[in-house]
Amino acid sequence: MISGRGLGHTGGTLDKMQSIPGYKVFPGDKRMRRTLKEVGCAIVGPTEEIAPADRRLYALRDVTASVESIPLITTSILAKKLAAGCRRCARLQDGSGAFMTRLEAHAS
Repeated sequence: MISGRGLGHTGGTLDKMQSIPGYKVFPGDKRMRRTLKEVGCAIVGPTEEIAPADRRLYALRDVTASVESIPLITTSILAKKLAAGCRRCARLQDGSGAFMTRLEAHAS
């Protein structure tokens, strides 16, 4: 999973993961591949080598106060999923600890 930091009042997934002692949110290619082989999954941040456009979009959304833009959130999620070869996406996260407490409130 490629995730971001500091988005909205809940903080980003990377902020939460980085609170775990020793967790590397930017592990580098070699360490990430080893982790994927050993554990089967990883939660990391975008870098110049991994999802570079998403890294720039996170920064742009932050400085333009468009963190809450549903189209930009959707674009970010789907771009990463499609780049990884995903064919189906179940749903966005919602609830009391999520950025969106109720998906229905954002439906158009």
